[in-house]
Amino acid sequence: MATLREKITFIGTALAYILFHLRLGADWYAVFTGTLYQVLLTAPYALGFTYIIAVIIRRLTGKGWLPWDRLLRLFFTVGILFAFYFALYEYAGQQPPLTDRQLESDSSVSRFFEDVLQRVR
Repeated sequence: MATLREKITFIGTALAYILFHLRLGADWYAVFTGTLYQVLLTAPYALGFTYIIAVIIRRLTGKGWLPWDRLLRLFFTVGILFAFYFALYEYAGQQPPLTDRQLESDSSVSRFFEDVLQRVR
């Protein structure tokens, strides 16, 4: 990290990593514990994939390991992707269930055909 631009993009990637792992709650303690839980949940996956990608880059280039800042950028990027997909999984499953009233008021093709069949009989 020699230039100011590299330092700014590194900090921006780190902040994006935290932002994507942020989980909202009723108070600050719930926000902190939810975020910490999310970071600890995705960290093993991000570490593993970062290691695999770093080994592939090492083999392809024929040089040594990447510098620590590049490895951390790679870790943050992989962690952002995992946090995004885990958040999609969490929030997509939290739709409110349909109640019986909603089911009765909804119109559907099957109910239409039930009415048609009753009229034909």
